[in-house]
Amino acid sequence: ILIAMSRPLNTAAALHAMDRGRSVVVGTSSRKLIVILCLALVIGAVLVGLSVLIVSGSVERNVSWVLFAFNPRMWAFAIGIVGCLVVAPIAVGYRLRRADALVVSNAGLVESHRGAVLPASFVSWNEIERITLDTVTPRPGPKYVIYYLTRDSVQRRGRTGLFARRITLRNGFEFSHRQLFELLTAAHARYARQIR
Repeated sequence: ILIAMSRPLNTAAALHAMDRGRSVVVGTSSRKLIVILCLALVIGAVLVGLSVLIVSGSVERNVSWVLFAFNPRMWAFAIGIVGCLVVAPIAVGYRLRRADALVVSNAGLVESHRGAVLPASFVSWNEIERITLDTVTPRPGPKYVIYYLTRDSVQRRGRTGLFARRITLRNGFEFSHRQLFELLTAAHARYARQIR
């Protein structure tokens, strides 16, 4: 039984649902994606407007077109326009269509796409050594929920590399990173010892 995570559902309510054998689904926040799309479209429109003003002013002053071709500022405007008016809508549409979610239960957590659970992404609570809220790089930056697998779990999964134990949850869920961190650490503390 799945329970879709809504705004009023807090960590205690989610744990209570998981105690009763239900799974809690933390879906992709379509509102956040729409805000990102609106910002990208506004920035793209401003860049187009500024580009038109620059080009029209330069044409009036008889500036050579060759100067536009080698002007780094115009290249930056062009890249920004393509990013905001082409790439951003495609990326947001893809994320909305994909409908990613994180399914949290008393057994562990698993990812789902378009409502279908991806069994290969399942991680049992006893396979997780610890969960942190940290930056991905040593430099200051945005914080992400990161969980570290046990050494046995890494070997069973055949993961290799410097960061084989570390799994970073992407952003864009209905819950903020802090809320998601609270939910996962509480569930890990409660259920990791129960699973053998």
